[in-house]
Amino acid sequence: MSEIITECMRRLDQSLGYVEAALGRLPEDKLWLRPRPKMNAIGNLCLHIAGSEHQHLVSGIGNLPTRRDRPGEILQSGGYTREELLSLLRMVRQESWSVIRNLTAADLERVVTITYPEASGMEGYDWSIQKILIGAAEHYAYHTGQIVYAAKWLQEEDEHLLNWKHYN
Repeated sequence: MSEIITECMRRLDQSLGYVEAALGRLPEDKLWLRPRPKMNAIGNLCLHIAGSEHQHLVSGIGNLPTRRDRPGEILQSGGYTREELLSLLRMVRQESWSVIRNLTAADLERVVTITYPEASGMEGYDWSIQKILIGAAEHYAYHTGQIVYAAKWLQEEDEHLLNWKHYN
């Protein structure tokens, strides 16, 4: 497996670990709390990163059917427990690994089409697998940061979620 493939998947796995740590410290009743009506809850962000990863890695690169409801990821206001969200994220990651572990360095330049359902209001695009992997890792990390920050803000204790200390 090429270095770029390995590194992108390592970062995706690392981000998933951060999400697991953040959700593990968060009271269940805070998962679907929206700080303001037009802001996402942590539960929405979890659905969103699972949907995006599946769409890009499993469906786009793996050429498997898309099962994403992008608007529903954001409109959802509950219905998933912490364990159900974590289970979804882990299941999608297993599916991604099933696709990605078969890639070679030569595959990185191959262009695949990312499609959206017509009702989503989003336009599809053609990207190289390398660009998809980098974009997926970046997108997941961006929302992971939001999840970790929100979980820290909403947790009952004042503890570092990731054992990183930026102050005394």
